[in-house]
Parts: sequence; C-alpha cells; structure tokens
Amino acid sequence: MMYIILFASLLISSLISIWIFKITTRKWLGNLAGFSINTVIIVVAMWVSYMVDEEARIFGYSEFYLIIFYIPILSWINFFILEYIEFKLKANRQSIK
Repeated sequence: MMYIILFASLLISSLISIWIFKITTRKWLGNLAGFSINTVIIVVAMWVSYMVDEEARIFGYSEFYLIIFYIPILSWINFFILEYIEFKLKANRQSIK
C-alpha cells in the first residue's frame, strides 16, 4: 500500500510540476508545486491510514510514519525530471531555429 501511495504521489506531482513549468517557464515554481503536492498527498494518506488502523491508534506506531521521510526523496526526483524536461525543451527550441 505504501509503495502505491508513493508512486501515485510521484506521478501526480511530476505531471503537475511539468505542466506548471511549461506554462510559466520557471523551474523553481514547478519544483515548489511538486513539493507541495507531494506533501499534501503523503500527509493525507498518512492521516487516513492512521484513522483506519486500530493498532496504530492504540499503540501509537504504524509503518506509515516512515512515509514522511520520502517527501524530500520524491522532491529530488521531481527536480531531476524538471531538469530533463528543461533540457529537452531547450534542444527542441534550438533545433527549430
């Protein structure tokens, strides 16, 4: 379940950050959007899993607390995806000229 949440968060945040980068051509804005989307998706997923899991509520521990540590990793991956997209866009612009 945790891997599905992480993959969905990476996919959604990458698509949104690429979309924002293509609209504004500002990479920092795309990175900020990716980080924000990652944070919202992962925190909401952790909160929902905590509310559903009885053992986590009774004993106060769940493996979903570890999912918080993946936010910087996913943001780092989004950064490299945007670097690649920027490189491809610049190469396309130069080939058109």
